Amino acid sequence: MAVSRLNAVRRPLILALLALALVPAAASGAAPEIELSPDGGADFGETQAVTGKLTGAFGAPLVGRQVVLEARTYPFRRPFAPIATATSGLDGRFAFERAFDRNQRVRVFVPETGERSRFASVYVFPPAELTFSLVRRNVIEIVQTYRTPKDITLTAPTLFYVGRRGIATAPRAAKAGTLPVRRKGKRVRGRFRATARVRIPAAWKGRFRYASCFPYNAGMGNPELGCPKRRYKF
Repeated sequence: MAVSRLNAVRRPLILALLALALVPAAASGAAPEIELSPDGGADFGETQAVTGKLTGAFGAPLVGRQVVLEARTYPFRRPFAPIATATSGLDGRFAFERAFDRNQRVRVFVPETGERSRFASVYVFPPAELTFSLVRRNVIEIVQTYRTPKDITLTAPTLFYVGRRGIATAPRAAKAGTLPVRRKGKRVRGRFRATARVRIPAAWKGRFRYASCFPYNAGMGNPELGCPKRRYKF
């Protein structure tokens, strides 16, 4: 009789412990990992996606959980701040789509679990248009124009490369200041231009190819890319 009573006491106790063990697993989750698309960055005005997945015990998806997108804007002096919210789907995945105006550091926060992802760097490039015109025989003028947010000022110079057509690389031919566009004497906010004149060897018989590069500057672009110092590879 004593044995039966002991078993009767143990059984509810074991069931209670199992129930307690299951509660944290259902409510907790691993720190989410996030991905950026496109992963190399995008031009100003284009949309970038921040995606990820919430998982709990044994990798099971966490469904219907609120996810907060937090961002820290260049020059990264201010703390992260929430900028958007989403809810995880049936597979635990979540997604944010946003057109960022300059480089950001982003991460996601899950209020229910208190977990935060590691931050990822969002790169935003100034959209550019490269053109040329013939100034005189064997002399061309190359113009690179940029579009940026209205409160951005580009200060880094633009590098130009010109080489003979059919050659896989081109040497650096000019370095020009990147200056605000002006119309009727007034600065056009969010518009910049760099201009250079380059002499083309007569032996090329007018056949050439050209390129330009603008380095990371004013929180726009990828600081890890840089510009070729001597030759540009097409």
